[in-house]
Amino acid sequence: MVGMCGMLGLVSLLIMGIFLFDKTKENLAQAIKYSGFMNLLLLTLMVVSEENEMLLMKWEWVKLGGYSLSISFRYDMYTCSFFVVALYVTWNILIFSFYYMSTDPRVDLFCKYLGLFLIAMLLLVSAEGFFQLLIGWEGVGIMSYLLISWWYARSDANTAALQAIFYNRIGDIGLVIMLVWSLMNTSDWTFTSLYALDMFNVFLVVGVVLAAMGKSAQLGLHPWLPAAMEGPTPVSSLLHSSTMVVAGVFLLIRFSPIILMNSYAQAGVFLLGTMTTLFSAICALAQNDMKKVVAYSTASQLGLMVTAVGVGVPQLAFLHICMHAFFKAMLFMCSGGYIHGLQNEQDIRKMGGFLFATPITSSCLFIGSAALMGTPFLAGFFSKDPIIEAINISNMNSWAIGLVLVATSFTAVYSFRLMFMGVGSASRMFTLQPMNEEYNNLVGPLQRLCYGSIVAGVVFIYFLIPYQVSILSLPFTLKLAAIMVTAVGGLVSWDVVKLLHTSEGTVNVNYLSFEAQVGFYSHIMHKIMPKVWMTLGENYQMQMIDRGWAELTLPQGFGQNYKLLADNINQTQTALVKMYIAIMMLILMMMLMLIALS
Repeated sequence: MVGMCGMLGLVSLLIMGIFLFDKTKENLAQAIKYSGFMNLLLLTLMVVSEENEMLLMKWEWVKLGGYSLSISFRYDMYTCSFFVVALYVTWNILIFSFYYMSTDPRVDLFCKYLGLFLIAMLLLVSAEGFFQLLIGWEGVGIMSYLLISWWYARSDANTAALQAIFYNRIGDIGLVIMLVWSLMNTSDWTFTSLYALDMFNVFLVVGVVLAAMGKSAQLGLHPWLPAAMEGPTPVSSLLHSSTMVVAGVFLLIRFSPIILMNSYAQAGVFLLGTMTTLFSAICALAQNDMKKVVAYSTASQLGLMVTAVGVGVPQLAFLHICMHAFFKAMLFMCSGGYIHGLQNEQDIRKMGGFLFATPITSSCLFIGSAALMGTPFLAGFFSKDPIIEAINISNMNSWAIGLVLVATSFTAVYSFRLMFMGVGSASRMFTLQPMNEEYNNLVGPLQRLCYGSIVAGVVFIYFLIPYQVSILSLPFTLKLAAIMVTAVGGLVSWDVVKLLHTSEGTVNVNYLSFEAQVGFYSHIMHKIMPKVWMTLGENYQMQMIDRGWAELTLPQGFGQNYKLLADNINQTQTALVKMYIAIMMLILMMMLMLIALS
């Protein structure tokens, strides 16, 4: 049964690849839709058959001595579940693109790029061999560059795409370390052979964590994620929901059996995720760009997923990936609908009153924000609250646990602020702005993702939990910890709104605040640090090393030293016999001393 499921899953992947060459973008959307429903059926069959893992199509490509490079697919519950979510979400984003990019002359090519982006991510998720993992890993990186810089006439878009490439290249150093270590220690360069070693190695884990930091925008390599908002909104929606940014977290999930072998590595991953989720939540509090609020929200949720891996519950991290994809794609599409209707206005201080102008989009924004906060019985509740519960009973650093709870409350604060400024407050828009919800390509995807945000948690928790049994016995207060801190954040958010904005919408807080300037990280890394390096280079490299080397040893210095030596030699030519006899005696004594020593 599971073999048939795996074959049909790969057939659906092949069908999507074929439809990339079709000239009609609608056919590609239909292929993705039917592939998603096919994989949902296959996931159901796998659950019924109670088989949850297999290796498919193991084909030996290269064999050199004892080393073998093979092509194979790991088709398990993680792979099949992610196939369903990614295909469903991408189908809706592609339909939304027909509306959002309708005036773009290259909309067909844009949709094909989105399809290639999805295929690269599915290759990464289903890879059993590290060679396939590398293909998918670099594929999502290349496609993100092409899509972020889609409007290449804008300098900001080109800068954002280059920033994404540079930061991800730093993370790719870790991937190379991991691949080289695996190549030296495994026979066929696959996950199965790596798991069979059953050993912990510092270089391997450091490489995996560094690679995940780059792709999933963890603290230190995070600035490219909000900068990527310069791309079209469908790109942001796909990038933040089911491709690219979750690739790093998925890599950590695949390597979690090795990471959990060492308590120090586990604690390091936990602290990295904790600091990321708190820092990103703080930065989201004072952002005025609608898309950047949602972008920093993504970074915060990615930090929570990494925290779950560090706690030792990677299955909950994967569940949060699946649930997060529904409401995060919907939030970006709502933002894109507002921005498109307001003629590319993204400042939430110039919005307001959307509830009556766009009731469907505003309702979807409300439900998506509620799911993001972990409101009971929505999708986020079934993945976020179990992570908080697992953190509360873990033996990790208590300060880090407290920081996670603070970041959870901040999620409610910036979500309420976004809804209040965009939907609930008085209208601050310019008059005669076309806010049209008659387009089915706008309303249909939003409604389908809204349904997913409501019921996906109930559905997926029954698919995934039976294979990862985790019995938690918690006091009632700890069970309610996540909901309580969310409620506190909602109450505090009203004061935050009054602090940041008056009734007229004027800003009361300094633009140079820590939150508004995202921790001054970009200023430090992109201005102060290059200036420091240039100053050091000028003082040490040019003045001390280059000038010293040239003036002391190279032709310029050699000429000066040769002249000094020649002058000294000339001074010894005195034409006095006693001087010559003294030199001969000195040389003779040195020769006798050498003979005696030998």
